[in-house]
Amino acid sequence: MTKAETRRKVRAGRAKLTRAEVARRGETIADCLERHIHPRAVVAGYVPLPGEPDVLPFLKRHAARTGRVYVPVVPPSGRVLRWKRWTPHTPMRQHKKLPISEPSEGTPEDIAMLVEHASAVRELGSAQLVLLIPTLALDSTGARLGQGGGYYDTTAEVLASVLQDDADLRCELIAVVHSEEIVESGAFPVEGHDLRVARAVTECRVFDI
Repeated sequence: MTKAETRRKVRAGRAKLTRAEVARRGETIADCLERHIHPRAVVAGYVPLPGEPDVLPFLKRHAARTGRVYVPVVPPSGRVLRWKRWTPHTPMRQHKKLPISEPSEGTPEDIAMLVEHASAVRELGSAQLVLLIPTLALDSTGARLGQGGGYYDTTAEVLASVLQDDADLRCELIAVVHSEEIVESGAFPVEGHDLRVARAVTECRVFDI
């Protein structure tokens, strides 16, 4: 199938999930991530769209156990995501054009604040940054299919270039996907700029690819 066809199929499947099922899966995802991610890691998460794997239960738990949580803010230009600090009490607002929620207060922190200057992450009390990546479909080689905006592809490319120059900073990219959205290699086209990950989490487990 083409990417567009795969996206339509996945979105149709997600539309059939009940809120109760999405919530149940969110709690099991939280259990898996809580066991896997260090309590003091800096976590860059996201606010899920309807039907997306719900990471909010984990983000709430992580914030409660002294971890720092950030969520993305779409930049006015370019494709490198910016980030704002998030807690369960952070006021949110709807993006003007996209169907996503963003923090409504505070100054956006560019990804450079968290990664390009690795000392900034260590000053937050951690040498580990975890990026939770919303994913529509993931193939058996780790190739990710996203919503089509290219933001995570571009942001991950920036992270990769930074990590080459800083061996002390540990950065982990984890694709977050429903278990039925893991597919065989070749199920959708993969291009050179598409993000690939080495680790993923479903409602069942965290696993390496």
